[in-house]
Amino acid sequence: MKYFFSLYLFLSIFSEGNAQEIPTEFFEFKKQKYLNNAGKEWKETSLFGPARTRLHHDESDSLLIETRMGLFSKNESLALYGYAHFTFKKYFYAYLYPRIVNDVSAFDRYSGIPREIERGGLNSGETDLSGIGFQNDWLLFQIGRGRQSWGAGEEIQLALGENSPAYEYTLLGLDFGKIRVKYLHGFLESISPNINRYITARGLEWFTRENLIIGLSETVIYSGENRPIDLAYLNPISNHLEMELNDRLNTIGTGSANGVWQLSVDYKPFQNFRLSGNLLYDEFVLDKIQFEQGKENGKAYSLKGVYTISNTNKRLLMIYSSFVKVGTPTFRHGSGSNNFVQRNKPLGWKYGSDGQAFKLGLQFFNLKNLMGQIEFGQRAMGEESILFRPYDDYADYLAGPFPSGLVEEIIFFSGECQWWWKTTISVLGQFEWTSSNLAETEMAYTLGIDIYYPHDFWIK
Repeated sequence: MKYFFSLYLFLSIFSEGNAQEIPTEFFEFKKQKYLNNAGKEWKETSLFGPARTRLHHDESDSLLIETRMGLFSKNESLALYGYAHFTFKKYFYAYLYPRIVNDVSAFDRYSGIPREIERGGLNSGETDLSGIGFQNDWLLFQIGRGRQSWGAGEEIQLALGENSPAYEYTLLGLDFGKIRVKYLHGFLESISPNINRYITARGLEWFTRENLIIGLSETVIYSGENRPIDLAYLNPISNHLEMELNDRLNTIGTGSANGVWQLSVDYKPFQNFRLSGNLLYDEFVLDKIQFEQGKENGKAYSLKGVYTISNTNKRLLMIYSSFVKVGTPTFRHGSGSNNFVQRNKPLGWKYGSDGQAFKLGLQFFNLKNLMGQIEFGQRAMGEESILFRPYDDYADYLAGPFPSGLVEEIIFFSGECQWWWKTTISVLGQFEWTSSNLAETEMAYTLGIDIYYPHDFWIK
């Protein structure tokens, strides 16, 4: 343990750098999200994210290395982080983003395990992003650690979202112009008793290059006691139902995997208006006898509209509205190890399932160093959400009240603003007011600062 934190800091500075995945705390990621929300970079928009850095290395025989070492504080919580990213011969890349913290609950997406022994007040560390890959104009191949965010729109993803804990996966993408495909296969975690959990997904999107993107995707969680990687799922153009129903998996039967299917649409009917939607099915009820028994489809959907009020070379101002609804049994399975969770947290929508949320918002970005947003809305959460009982089986697929059981209804008003005083120094302010029918009214504040030292260089 005495070398634990020094090793992390060493890797932060001297290991691989400038890669495709972008930490969500970085200015580059947040800028791209604001631009995507307004539809400003439509040709770069994809239904199968998250946001990635642009290839900008033109010297094919040299190695570009970009590093930074930083400190990020939120109220009394502290994180030390490093980022390294390199590009070699234009198309090869690698990256690393480790964090060391003193409070594992204070930082988004963090899933490291706290230790009893502290070093400098810090008690936990993990690698949030890392990997190697190759990318050119039509092919992407990547092996690493991170997360995927699949679906149309910003912050309305259903099955896979950008705020889940990280996991290991291999990613394959092909770009044929108007048709793009993506495939991933990864390992989530092992849970007691010796159950290995995996994830695989495949998606296809049709991109008009003008104003419409349509996508279809399938995402599967499979697991089993001491179960190895299932070679049947290594086929990028396979189908979960065909393989499961025909006993082509390495575990016989229909209870070892949980698949969901999603239709996503991104549409710009006007230059300053973007409409995004996702429709997901987890369980199909097709037989007449099932309907007579009172069973229902496991489904979810989300919708978001963004209207850009001001779009100039000095500022970006948008108003938006979104609605998300995830059914009671959605993302649960007859075997709880196949639920859409990772390290006790949802893989997709941050409130899990058995709930719905509506919000109105306003976003501002001066296209330089200041961005912020305010939101007002309401959400309702039932007691069957995977947020509360992440590894429990579903009770049944019988239709019933939604949300189920004891329902918490919350009205919220929140906002945040981040200002980059200098390129390497930024100040963050956040607040959230909540009023619940099951708890007292609360007001939470967050004040943070991010400072880092960058060092970029070439090796020829």
